[in-house]
Amino acid sequence: MKAKVIWLLLSCLMIAALLLVSCAPATPPEEEKPAPPTEEKPAPPTEEKPAPPKEEKPAPTVEGPKYGGIFVDSMTVDPSYFDEGAAPHIYWCWTLQLTNEELVMGDWAKGPTGSGEASFLYIMPTEAKVLTGELAESWDIPDEDTLVFHIRQGIHWHNKPPTNGRELTADDVAFSLNRLWTTPTAYHCGAYPWKEHFEELNGGPWIEATDKWTVVFKCKPGKAGSVFVMAADHAKIFPRDAVEYYGSMKDWRNAIGTGPFMLVDYVAGSSMTFERNPDYWMKDPLHPENQFPYLDGVKRLVIPDMSTRLAAMRTAKIDLLGAYYTAVGWEDATSLLQTTPELKYLKYVPSGTTILYWRIDREHFSDKSVRRALSMAIDRHEIADTLYGGTDAILTWPALDVPEFSDVYIPIEELPESTREVYEYHPDTAKQLLAEAGYPNGFKTSVVCYQAQVDLLSVVKDYWSRIGVDLELDVKEYAVMASIRAKRSYEQCYMWGAQNTIPFRFVESRPGSVLNLSMINDEKMNTAYAEIQAAWRYREKQGKLMKEITPYILDQCYELQFPVAAVYSFWWPWVKGYSGEIVMGYANYDDYHGYLWLDQDLKEEMTGRR
Repeated sequence: MKAKVIWLLLSCLMIAALLLVSCAPATPPEEEKPAPPTEEKPAPPTEEKPAPPKEEKPAPTVEGPKYGGIFVDSMTVDPSYFDEGAAPHIYWCWTLQLTNEELVMGDWAKGPTGSGEASFLYIMPTEAKVLTGELAESWDIPDEDTLVFHIRQGIHWHNKPPTNGRELTADDVAFSLNRLWTTPTAYHCGAYPWKEHFEELNGGPWIEATDKWTVVFKCKPGKAGSVFVMAADHAKIFPRDAVEYYGSMKDWRNAIGTGPFMLVDYVAGSSMTFERNPDYWMKDPLHPENQFPYLDGVKRLVIPDMSTRLAAMRTAKIDLLGAYYTAVGWEDATSLLQTTPELKYLKYVPSGTTILYWRIDREHFSDKSVRRALSMAIDRHEIADTLYGGTDAILTWPALDVPEFSDVYIPIEELPESTREVYEYHPDTAKQLLAEAGYPNGFKTSVVCYQAQVDLLSVVKDYWSRIGVDLELDVKEYAVMASIRAKRSYEQCYMWGAQNTIPFRFVESRPGSVLNLSMINDEKMNTAYAEIQAAWRYREKQGKLMKEITPYILDQCYELQFPVAAVYSFWWPWVKGYSGEIVMGYANYDDYHGYLWLDQDLKEEMTGRR
C-alpha cells in the first residue's frame, strides 16, 4: 500500500489546525560575507610607518518590504460556501480568510516573522499575551459573565453596493454574531447552542450593540470563555445591509468584507482571484510606516491532484505549497527537497489526529474491556514505520506534544500502567479481554469511511482479524459520508479525525457537540469540562485540570487513535515576510496573505519572469 494515499487522509482532515514541534531548517538566504580585514604588515626596522587605515565601508542596507505582484497558491477543492452562516464550519469557506475579518487575531509581530513568542501553526485558543485586536480595538471583562468589545473606528467595507464603502459599526458586529448563533445551518448554532451559552435578550442571545462602537455579551455562568473564542476569534463579520439586501452571502459575487483583498472572480474547478483593497485600514506592525497589503492581488488555483501541485511548485507556477489546506506528506516532501533544494520549508506535526470512533451506545463498544482489546490489537509503531516513514507522534490526543501544552501533555511512558498498555501491542491480552467480555470468537462490525482511508483501515482489519473481529469497510463518497456524520446514521464505527490543539474544548466528548462521534456522555469528563471552562481566564489552572483528567480520558478508550506523520510547507525564497505561519489565532486559517510581500527582482533572477 502506498503511504502517499494515507497522506490524503491526513491532508483532508480538519479538524483541519494550531507551536512548532519539529522544524527543519528553511533554506537560509545567502549571507553577505564581510570584507577581509586589512592586512597590517610590520614596518621595516629601519623606517617606522603607521599601518594604513582600514577602509571604512558603510553598513549594508536592510531592504524593506516592497509593493506589487500577484501571490499564487493552491487549494485542493473549490470553496463549498461563501457565507459562514450557511456553512457547517468556517473551514469550508476558503475565500473569507482573505476578504472578511474577526474581532481579534494573533499578533503578527509576536509570531515567527516577528519576536517568535508564538508559532501560529495550530488551531488553538490563542493566549492573551499574543492576541491583538482586529475589528475590535480593545475589550473588557467587567465580570466573569460579561464581555465588552470596543469596535475600531475608521474601518470601511469594500466599496461595493449596497454597502458602498461605508464605515463598519458595532451594529454590523452584533447582527453578524446573532445571525451565526440563530441560523440552524451555521456551526455556532449547532456546536455552541446560544441557550446554553447566553442570557436571553429579545428572544435571542444577549449580543447587543449598546452604541455605535460597543458590543456587549451577557453569558451564562461559566460560558464566557467559550463565547470569547467563538465570537471574537472564530467568526467573520459581514455588513448588515448587504446580508439583508441579498438575503444571504452565498453568491460569491456579493462578497463584501473589510479584509485586505476583494474577491473579483471565481471559476469553479479552476481559480479564485482577489484584488488589493485600496482602502484597507491596517498598517504593518513590523514596519508601522507601511500600509497593508503589499500584494496587488492573490490567485488561488484549484488543483486536486497532489502530483500536479508538486509540479506547479517545482516550476514556480505557484509561490507556496502547504500551510493549512495543502500540507505536503513526508514522501512527497522528500522528493521535492531533492529536485528543488532552493525552496524554503517548514516541517511540523499537524493539528489533526486520525481517529476511528465507535458508538459506545451500541453493543460491543459499550463495554470498556472490548474497547481496550481493540486498541491493544493495533501495533501503532509498525503502522508508523510502514505507512508514515517513521514518526514519534504515537500519542497525539487530546493534546499535541508542543510547547504550548507542555503543562498538559503526558508522554506514554509517564501514564499509569493500565493506561499505557492501551497504546502498546498486546494481541494475546486483547483475545483474553474479548473472551472475558463474552466474545471468545470475536464479532462482526463495520466502519463508515471514504476511499482515502481504505489503506489504513485495511491494516486495522488485518490486525483485528487476528483476534477474531471481522471489520467491514463501508466506503462512501465524501459528501455522503458528511451527511451520515451529520445525521449520526452510522451503525457502528465512523472514521474521521480530531483536533489535538484545542484540548480544553472537549469537542470530541462533550454531549451536544457535533464532533462527539462516539456519543460520549461521561459525568466525570463533563465535570472536568465545566471546571476548565470556568477557569478560562487562568491558563495555569486550566492546564493543571486538563492534565489531571487526561489519564482518565485515555483509559476509557472512547476512540481508537492512530500515529500522526509529520508534514511540510514549502515556499519560494522570493516570498518575503513569511516564516511558515498557518493560523493567525483560533480559526484564522491562511490569514497570512495580507502580511506577505514579493521580491520580484529575486523572482525574475531565479525564474526569468515576474
